Amino acid sequence: MKAKTGTSLYTHFWGPLHLVALTILVLFGQLTLMGSPIDFIPLIMGASLLLLIYFVGWVIRFNRLGDPYLWTIVAMLISLGQAMQYRLSPVNGVKQFNWILIGVLVYLMVYVLYATLHGRFRSVFFHYGLLIALFAITLIFGTEINGARNWLKLGGHTFQPSELGKIVFVFFMAACVTTPERLRVKWSGREIDPKFVMMGLVYVLMGFFAIQREFGTAMLIFGVYLTFIYVFERDILFTVYNLGLVSVLGFVAFKTVSHIEVRVDTWLDPWIDIGGTGYQITQSLFAIGSGGFFGSGLGMGYPKFIPAVRTDFIFAAICEELGILGGIAVIMLFFILLYRGMKLALRIEDRYMKAVAFGLTMTIGYQTFIIIGGVIKLIPLTGITLPFLSYGGSSMVSSFATLGLLQALSGQILRKEAAQLETGYNQ
Repeated sequence: MKAKTGTSLYTHFWGPLHLVALTILVLFGQLTLMGSPIDFIPLIMGASLLLLIYFVGWVIRFNRLGDPYLWTIVAMLISLGQAMQYRLSPVNGVKQFNWILIGVLVYLMVYVLYATLHGRFRSVFFHYGLLIALFAITLIFGTEINGARNWLKLGGHTFQPSELGKIVFVFFMAACVTTPERLRVKWSGREIDPKFVMMGLVYVLMGFFAIQREFGTAMLIFGVYLTFIYVFERDILFTVYNLGLVSVLGFVAFKTVSHIEVRVDTWLDPWIDIGGTGYQITQSLFAIGSGGFFGSGLGMGYPKFIPAVRTDFIFAAICEELGILGGIAVIMLFFILLYRGMKLALRIEDRYMKAVAFGLTMTIGYQTFIIIGGVIKLIPLTGITLPFLSYGGSSMVSSFATLGLLQALSGQILRKEAAQLETGYNQ
């Protein structure tokens, strides 16, 4: 009976993975033929990526490590992202491939570690202390890049502690909403509602990110926080209160912080200074528009005119060369990933782990919305990355760590259902 457990989950697993393989063959075959003379590095890279994707898929299926479609979706995203990164810069494309390898290793390591340690670290203040420590380290030893002091340098590499902080914040919020009694505080003989203690702690964190000029991350953690209190606290009035308060704080920041004022003014009317502050977003819109529905073709567009195209504006590059349909495909992949994450959260019985799965899924969702919304001028642009697609080691590793946590949670569900099925069969 044990051998048959979970068979339905893996029955059609290889079909979608073959579709990923076909996408890799087309994209990297195109990159190989673009060179003059022919560039064989994309061919080697594509073959290596193909082997990596099938190997990880086999590991998941053979060891029954949970939902196999999480990996399938991400495999398609990293294939698209890697092809586009190499097209934009062969040197950085090779570096990005190395980060993907590291990310996959982290993904598998996180699975093992979380499966072993998930019941031991559920403390509100442990996770909050870790968040404060990450901020303090960055504030003392950090390096300012592109106006934000949120980078650490180790040797010749830089990374953002805030990428790890986003994951830790999810665990902090999960502990807050599942064990609110740990937030009980007395002031002048009166007990403060744990909701307001949690709120104060979150707003302090947002203030820390604002000090580092990481307004995109501040927006991200507020979105995750607001969703947590709406879903788990079920207090609509408290949710509206938070929305009103952050609106006031946002207005004050707009009036007092020139960086935010420029971002908002550029969002409202980028054409007024098309050669200056509006250059980045207008070039993004030109690129998306020039691609049309089907795109100019891989390597046939001009995405390099967009500043920071490898990081913040990779979605615009995809839309220009793979078309609006290619951009919609990317959005649909993220929607499916969110659907699998939400489905996983609904199936988990343990309230804390349910909250963790929910928070991790919403983190990916909000991060995707914030950056794509900024690129298409739906919301003001903020400097965060598109998961699994943008160039950068910190972003890639943290995205794979998030995926590893979701994979571990789905593996626990599968093993539990298998045990229940086997018990029922033996009875």
